[in-house]
Amino acid sequence: MVASHDTSSPAPPPSLPDVAWTAGITAVKSAVVALAVDAFVNSSSPRFQGKAMKVRALGYAGGLLVVPIAWRAFGRKQPYPRELDMLVALPLLADAGGNAIGIYQRRHVDDAVHFANGALFAGVVGSLAQPRTRTAWEAGAFAASTGIATAALWEMFEWVAMKLGARGMDLSYDDTMADLVETGAGAVLGGLVTLLRHPTRLRRVPGRADDPIVGRG
Repeated sequence: MVASHDTSSPAPPPSLPDVAWTAGITAVKSAVVALAVDAFVNSSSPRFQGKAMKVRALGYAGGLLVVPIAWRAFGRKQPYPRELDMLVALPLLADAGGNAIGIYQRRHVDDAVHFANGALFAGVVGSLAQPRTRTAWEAGAFAASTGIATAALWEMFEWVAMKLGARGMDLSYDDTMADLVETGAGAVLGGLVTLLRHPTRLRRVPGRADDPIVGRG
C-alpha cells in the first residue's frame, strides 16, 4: 500500500500590504481600547464633564466589534473587509482621542469632526459599494444614504442612553439637529466623491432604456 502524500502547497507568506493593514488596524483598535478604558475609569475627571464618558466608552468598545461580528455572522464567504473595519475604527478613535485631550471644547472643532466623519464614512462605503453596483449614481446614493442613516443611529443611541439614566449627556434639540446636519453634509460630500470617482460611469443612469434591469421588462 502506497502512502499518500499531501501535495497541497504551503500557504504563501503575507504580503507587505497585508502586514501593513494588519498593523494599522491593530494599532488603531488598541488606541481606541486604551482611550475607552481611560474614559471609563476617569469619567468623573473635569476633562470629561458633560460627555457621559462611561456610555461612550462602552460604545467605543462595542463599535470595534461590529465588523468582525457581521463578517462571521455572514459565514465569512468573502475576504475580511479590512477597509470597512478601519473605516469604523477611525471615527471612534477621533471621538475618543478628541474627548481625551479636550479638543471638542474648542469652538467649531466638534462641527468639523462631525462633517469629516460623515465624509470619511460615506467615501469608504462608496468605494466598497461601487464595484457591486451597476452605475455610479447607485453607488453615490448608497454611500450618502448610509452615512446619513449611521449618523441618525448614533444620535438615537445617545438619546436612548440618556433615557436609561446616563448622566452628563447635555443633549438638546439644537445640538442633536446640528450634529445630524453636519454629519449628513459630510455624507453627501462622500457620496459626491463616489459619484465622480469614475466619470465614465456617469453615462449609465438607472431607469433608462439601456438599463439591463429595465430592458428585461
